[in-house]
This record gives sequence, C-alpha cells and structure tokens, in this order.
Amino acid sequence: MATDPSRLSGSKLTKRELSILLTLALVMFTNIMDFMIMMPLGAQLMPLFNITPGQFSIVVSSYAFTAGTVSFLTSFLMDRFDRKRALTIVYFGFTIGTFLCAAAPGYELLVFARCATGVFGGMLSALSLSITGDLIPFERRGRAVGIIMTSFSAASVFGVPFGLYLATQFSWHAPFVFLGIIGLFIQIAIWKVIPAVNSHLGGMKESPLALLRSVFKSKKQLYALSLIPILMLGHFTIIPLLSAYMVSNVGFTNPQLAYIYLFGGFCTIFTS
Repeated sequence: MATDPSRLSGSKLTKRELSILLTLALVMFTNIMDFMIMMPLGAQLMPLFNITPGQFSIVVSSYAFTAGTVSFLTSFLMDRFDRKRALTIVYFGFTIGTFLCAAAPGYELLVFARCATGVFGGMLSALSLSITGDLIPFERRGRAVGIIMTSFSAASVFGVPFGLYLATQFSWHAPFVFLGIIGLFIQIAIWKVIPAVNSHLGGMKESPLALLRSVFKSKKQLYALSLIPILMLGHFTIIPLLSAYMVSNVGFTNPQLAYIYLFGGFCTIFTS
C-alpha cells in the first residue's frame, strides 16, 4: 500500500514545536540531573557530615517522598490552571530549592533543602508531558515524547559525570550551583518559548474521589501504575549507595566514579 505524502509531511515537527520540545527537554534535564547527582555524592557526603548510609538514604529519599506526596495532591488541581503559568511557578520553586541545596552547610539543612526541591521537582515531569500532549498533534506526539525523554540519557551521559567533576574539583556544592544558574536561563526560555496552554480550561471537572474511583475500577490502569513503583523500588534499593560501595569496597577514587555514570549513561542511549 502506498504511503500518503500528506501524512508524511504532517509527521514532521515544525521549528516552533522543536523549540518548545527543546525547552521542555532542558527542564527535564535539570530535574533529572538534580535528582541523580545526589546519589553519587554519597561517597563525599557521608565522611564529610559523619553520617551513616541510613542517614544518607534519608537525604536521597526525602526528595522522593515529598515529590510523590505533593504530586499526588496537586494532580487534582493542576488542570484548573494555565499549564505555562503552572510550569513557570513550579520551575521557579525548583530553582530556588536547588540553590538551597547548594547553600546547605550541614546534614539537617540539606535534608530540608532536598524536601523543598522535591515539592516542586515532582510536578515538572507531569507538566512537561501534559504541555507536550496539548501542543503537539497526535501524529507527531510519539516523536515529541521521544525528544523529551532523551533528557534522561543526556543527564546520565553528560549531567552526572560533569556534576561529579565539579564536585571533585571544587566541592559537593558546585553541581547545585551549576544547576541553579542554568535554571535561571531556562526560566527565561519558558517565559519566551512556551505559549499559553489553556485549552483544557472551562471543561467539566471531576471530583478527586470520582477520579480515584475511575482509576481503581480499571485493571489496566492499576497494572500500569503498579509497574512504576516496583521499578523504582528495584532501582533505588541499589543505586543510592552504589558510589559509596564502589569507593569503600571496590577501591574506586571519587574522580573515577564519573566514568561509571558516563559509560552507564551512554548505554541508555541504545537500550532506551
């Protein structure tokens, strides 16, 4: 069967769409790097703060707990606002949280800063994908999501190794200073590039209880939603303490840790 040329031309992303997707990919890049960079810093932070692996796990999980809790609660409210405005406010809060991490002088304040960052960081992925779904037509949406998802590989290949390099050359504060500074430029890009996204406003709004009932009545949704926490549990049972294990047990130095994340991240380009 011959392919319809009009459908092929319709599947090509426009320049405007590419600029929107690049901005959203940068949002995701900083969000993922901010979360991932904390884990390999364990080899530096545990002796520096004189904390146990269990206490360091609290530093890592504090972000996840606040991100998950706040994201769940705000999921019932986000559709009532212009998505551009929501993204602008949430990303600004995320940037401030990142600067708080950079300025934290000790363990307790670092946990507080990670909680503050998680409050905003947890909503960024959902907002980015929602904006993509609203602005990119169906026939180009798969390619658009693929572009945004490359931010994970970019954070793995470039973000984490570069963050570790900054941490070994300067201090553990340096990666968060870097993320905060580029976050300010991304904030400007959001304001200039992302258009108003308000076509969803004015429609019928289901109550939170009605939304939850519809989810729990659908086995397919339950299976899909159950898969994510199981995957995350498998990953983050190991990953947070991987750097400390490699340094203390295997014999890697802190600068050599960057190569683990560099080659591991490079592999995700192909496996994903």
